[in-house]
Amino acid sequence: MKKPNKLENIILVLSFVVVLLFPYITALYNHFNQNDNKEKLSGSEEKVEFSFKNLDDYVIQNFPNREQIIKTKNQLLYSLFDISPNANITKIGDNLFSTETLNYYLHNLYDVEDKDVDELVEKFQIFNNFCKEHNKKMAIILTPCKPRYYSGEFPLVDNLITIYDKDYDKKDLISDADGNVTVDNVKLQKKIRPYNVLKNKLKETDIKFFDSIEYIDNNKGLILDGVPPLFYNSGHHWSLYKGNKIGLAFHQYLRENLGIKAPKLSIKASPSDTAIYPDSDLFDVLNIYDKPDEKFYESVVTFENFDTSNLNYLVQGGSFLGSLLIPQMTVNPFGDIVHIENKSMFYDKYRELVTFDSYEEADAKYSLLKRCKDTDVFVFEIHELNVYNATFGFLDFLIEHMGEI
Repeated sequence: MKKPNKLENIILVLSFVVVLLFPYITALYNHFNQNDNKEKLSGSEEKVEFSFKNLDDYVIQNFPNREQIIKTKNQLLYSLFDISPNANITKIGDNLFSTETLNYYLHNLYDVEDKDVDELVEKFQIFNNFCKEHNKKMAIILTPCKPRYYSGEFPLVDNLITIYDKDYDKKDLISDADGNVTVDNVKLQKKIRPYNVLKNKLKETDIKFFDSIEYIDNNKGLILDGVPPLFYNSGHHWSLYKGNKIGLAFHQYLRENLGIKAPKLSIKASPSDTAIYPDSDLFDVLNIYDKPDEKFYESVVTFENFDTSNLNYLVQGGSFLGSLLIPQMTVNPFGDIVHIENKSMFYDKYRELVTFDSYEEADAKYSLLKRCKDTDVFVFEIHELNVYNATFGFLDFLIEHMGEI
């Protein structure tokens, strides 16, 4: 990220002094405006008391230009103290991480029992058999988290947790990268992650699944090397361009394993003056003045042909779906596509976008079951962090209503 110069540091320090003086300024302000404060307006927002815990809320309620004040405070934390102003984001040098992904990758967050993965795979097997019986096709794609491809040092607190984690075997040092963490140049064997359990159990079935982690590991020169990177320092999701590259490989997997036709695409990276979503999505929510100090690229997609099977698709998963070029693969003149990403749903060839709270609501308002019945190809994306709640209940919904689809 861009480093501030000396003048900027001075301004930031002075701004911080102003922040420290806020309670005293407010006390004087309240002293001279006691009469104005006697009457409490009906329906007004309840005032918060000053404390460092609720400093942002206090400033927002009591000071003019409050957005700039909060932004200045955030910039101070970020630039001078190397601290992320967002509790959900960790700053490691110039690299930003979701704390959730770090806790998953390092500290067993969302761990699952083998029996839970067995149950999940059994459900997929039930629906896969249903698809075979009704001339439909099904495939799964597994996607990675950012810390998996980070090779630098982790924060001291994470190393300390790792050292005292009972789930590490500190005697047997192994060279296999799966599930291992290095602390002070010592590689500790961690118990197998949910992703590995799911991958291994899927391999024992006839379910078609594309493991993007395995693909990346087998094609490091294509995906990990060169520009843009697989994950930007300022982003949570894989970069748009490299995600597109993986999308092309996934399209080819569907051609070879599901026997479908899909347009042949080619892509190239073109330099961009600004980040294209989601390349700097973590940095964008820090609410600071700085801009990411990275070279960004946009992805230029070209159609080499327009082969299509004129099928209806239903694609469901999380936010890593966004870079896989799903619209370019699925949209055709005679078929339709339902694209469910978290609790948002595209339909009518991506012309309509709606949000919903439950699949029952999506069915009642937008005929989800009817769309499922018309679907020829089901695609499920499972992010490795989300094995514990894979498909967010959608697979259960489908199995419960198989008689209607």
